[in-house]
Amino acid sequence: MEPIKIYEMPETPENQEFQLYEVQGKTISNTHYPHETDRPHRHRYYEVCVFVNGAGRHEIDFNTHRIQSNSIHFLSPGQVHLISREEDYHGYLMVFSKEFYSLDTFHEDLLFQLPFFNNPHSVPILNLTPGRFGEMLELIALMKRELLNTGVYGNEILRSYLQVFLLKCKQHYIDFFAEKQKMLDPHYTLVQQFNTLLEQQFRKNHLVQHYADLLGVSPALLNKHVKRITGSTAGDLIIERLILQAKRYLIYTDLTNKEVAYQLNYEDPSYFSRIFKKKTGFSPSDFRKGENEKYQN
Repeated sequence: MEPIKIYEMPETPENQEFQLYEVQGKTISNTHYPHETDRPHRHRYYEVCVFVNGAGRHEIDFNTHRIQSNSIHFLSPGQVHLISREEDYHGYLMVFSKEFYSLDTFHEDLLFQLPFFNNPHSVPILNLTPGRFGEMLELIALMKRELLNTGVYGNEILRSYLQVFLLKCKQHYIDFFAEKQKMLDPHYTLVQQFNTLLEQQFRKNHLVQHYADLLGVSPALLNKHVKRITGSTAGDLIIERLILQAKRYLIYTDLTNKEVAYQLNYEDPSYFSRIFKKKTGFSPSDFRKGENEKYQN
């Protein structure tokens, strides 16, 4: 199978770190579109997919989601995805770098505070009512207009529109998933900090003790708070993140099973294989074979 492609921010004459594309129909004819879209791929930047007409399906990290009208899908750097469009598809694609979003604040963790980004344990999809979705389209119209403006404050205005757009998404996301009480939990920030650390360090650090030490709490307390807010213990989330990365390596690289284990800091490949099979029901080799067959022409 062809190795998965990893796309950088698309180059433009202005080296713009924020771009917006409108897409209609089954195939993309826009010559300025940032990448090919007919095979699973991933990016080093953030993507927001805005679906006006629900027509097709969206595969994100081995989960398939039907595209609904009035919906928004969120993609973080490194996530593997593939959109299969139908003829009456209509939507927008927003792409931006983390530097663009946080340039004025010097606080890169801002994007980690949004529940739909950098969190493989959450659903990266927001389905909206026509009224709420209309508000989001109004913001997109403002962005489109500003992209045509060559004024000196263009980037600052675009960044402000993007921040408002994502904050509105966060507001609707919390309402949709009924997480208000969790957000009000006094330990919600601790769990956010754990998720941020986990995303940064999961390949090398597998122990709850390590993260508990960094956060200044005991492993038992960390497990307790994480489970109350996410439904899983900190230890469970560490394993889930490792398994997700293992799946990505198995399908989208030519690494052997042993090399995958070593990439994830497992010194004993057979131990890694046992954990993988326990969590997925398949050995690493059987999982790779089954998933590759899905994309054979």
